[in-house]
Amino acid sequence: MKKALLVLILVLFTLPTILAQNIKFGKVSKAELEEKYHPLDSSANAAILYKKRRTYYEYIQGDGFILITEIHERIKLYNKDGFDWATKSISIYNNGGRDESVSGLKASTYSLENNKIQETKLKKDGIFKENTNKYWDKKKFTLPNLKEGCIVEWKYKINSPFAWNISDAVFQYTIPAKYIEIKVETPEYYVFKNQMQGFYPIKLEKTTKQSSITLNSKTRESGDYFGSITKTNYEQQKIDLITNIINCRSNNIPALKKEPYVNNLDNYRTILKFEHTATKFPNTTPKFYNSNWNDVTKTIYNSSNFGGQLEKSSYFKDDLENLVSEAASVDEKITKIFQFVKNKIKWDEFNSKYTSKGVKKAYKEGTGNVAEINLILVSMLREVGVNANPVLVSTRSHGISLFPTTDGFNYVIAGVELNNDVILLDATEKYSLPNVLPLRDLNWQGRIVRKNGSSTSISLFPKQPTKETAFLNVEIDSEGSLKGMERSVYKNLQAVQYRTRYNNIAEDDLITKFEKNNDDIEIDEFKMVNKNKIAKPLIYQFNFETDNQVEVIGDKMYFSPLLFLATKENPFKLENREYPVDYGSPWVDKYTISIQFPEGYTIESKPENVAYALPENLGSYKFVAVLKEDKLQVLSEAKINFPIITPTHYKALKEFYKKMIDKQLEKVVLIKK
Repeated sequence: MKKALLVLILVLFTLPTILAQNIKFGKVSKAELEEKYHPLDSSANAAILYKKRRTYYEYIQGDGFILITEIHERIKLYNKDGFDWATKSISIYNNGGRDESVSGLKASTYSLENNKIQETKLKKDGIFKENTNKYWDKKKFTLPNLKEGCIVEWKYKINSPFAWNISDAVFQYTIPAKYIEIKVETPEYYVFKNQMQGFYPIKLEKTTKQSSITLNSKTRESGDYFGSITKTNYEQQKIDLITNIINCRSNNIPALKKEPYVNNLDNYRTILKFEHTATKFPNTTPKFYNSNWNDVTKTIYNSSNFGGQLEKSSYFKDDLENLVSEAASVDEKITKIFQFVKNKIKWDEFNSKYTSKGVKKAYKEGTGNVAEINLILVSMLREVGVNANPVLVSTRSHGISLFPTTDGFNYVIAGVELNNDVILLDATEKYSLPNVLPLRDLNWQGRIVRKNGSSTSISLFPKQPTKETAFLNVEIDSEGSLKGMERSVYKNLQAVQYRTRYNNIAEDDLITKFEKNNDDIEIDEFKMVNKNKIAKPLIYQFNFETDNQVEVIGDKMYFSPLLFLATKENPFKLENREYPVDYGSPWVDKYTISIQFPEGYTIESKPENVAYALPENLGSYKFVAVLKEDKLQVLSEAKINFPIITPTHYKALKEFYKKMIDKQLEKVVLIKK
């Protein structure tokens, strides 16, 4: 009896969180405002208390179906670090005069003042519209009167003429959510495929209901020859249809935790996606869309703003004749044309697979978007007989598409098919080289699209590892101060990133950064070698002094063998990880250090030599410390052989880092003779 009573109590306790909730705007409770931290995640700075979204269609006479999405959100801000969640940005798509709009917007902040709930409403002058680009605007606002423990709430409606474009249903955020409900209702004329992305399970409830739309029409009946009045007849026609309903409800959804080495957190967020696969209106032939990636690439290539741009060549012919000769080798043609395009046209920072102003105008003006620059590169290479084709890419920030859809790609680079291989080129990046792409491009797979209409999926990951090699020559004096020289060499992706990050920084500021990043050493005689000679490794060289690397206790000295180059903290904190570790590229870090002991000291102990390996040849670490008279020669080499480590090997990788860091922080002990 007691057991049955306990079960009943538990059911009654959990029932309100399981059943659908109907929260009214403005009805905030004292209990919600008094809550000091999230009951299941005390580290949360904010939490979604309630989010409800309903997406449905309305039929408008003369306009057809309009897609409507209603949003109601309530968020608790536990502390000041959560105040960013009081700013809302609503994206609005515009295309050819057919614009989305936002209506019915209202928002408020709630706080406790003298044990009473105080509401501060958002005023109209606190709502701003920003233009993102030619297709997108944002309606943006920040709630007023924010205080620790307050609650913010908003409600609005998006009206869209783009009936085929249902936005993703997002269930997981970087803060926990107590309750989320999303309902999507689609008429049978629009056919969608659903795909759930992410690791947190959400149950879909699929049902149907009978619906109808009413069509109004009018006809005029002309009068006769004897002067009778013309009559207008009004008719209504009711059309029955089936509405498909997807309803998803979930409570206590955990936060999506930010972790190091994740290419795009959105790839692992729990999201329900909608792919428009067909339109089937009565008495018309059904239309089917993008059933596979070949269909997608053909659609893109056939666009006048893509394939049509590749047919133009007259605008660059004079420059091309002066640039390369017919007798030049393929490698020479690729190198010269690639560098010419990078110098000729500056990237305007706009990502697109389609041209905006067109290749001819971009070439003339010297600026262009991604498509304009890299399609010009493809055209010029083709003109001199190189087998070049565009490669469609989804950048890391854009994510990975689950469906074959034209929206799956947002970027295009160039690919040269040569000797059963593909050389990848991105002329938007000033410091890139053939097959050394900027990090933004390194997102799993791209798709090369050929003139004959065929396309092939190709890996975007670098074949050669990015490398950092450092050489240190160090002397320790009798008081434990260090002075020495460092020479660091960077190759491939690392060189691109360092040149992009540091080439335009004043030398004094760069020295300050290097000093701060290396335990506040003092740098002198700083040199940059091959700063703009991108075909060669980038080299930084400098002298340094420091007195914070050696600890002197009595007649002994203690220091880490890698000094300020040691990795001090394991980046991997979680016990388990559900998504891959993405480095973007294989990598090698190799440090060679020569340490001269002070006069009168000898070595008492040093770390033992070790070699560690990850399973399946994923990576390795080697540490060697060799004593040569009054010097210690140290070699530390870490390798990761693949750009991505799957979650199945996360624990092994975490342990690998722990062992490597422990070894690097082990102490060398010197003692007075």
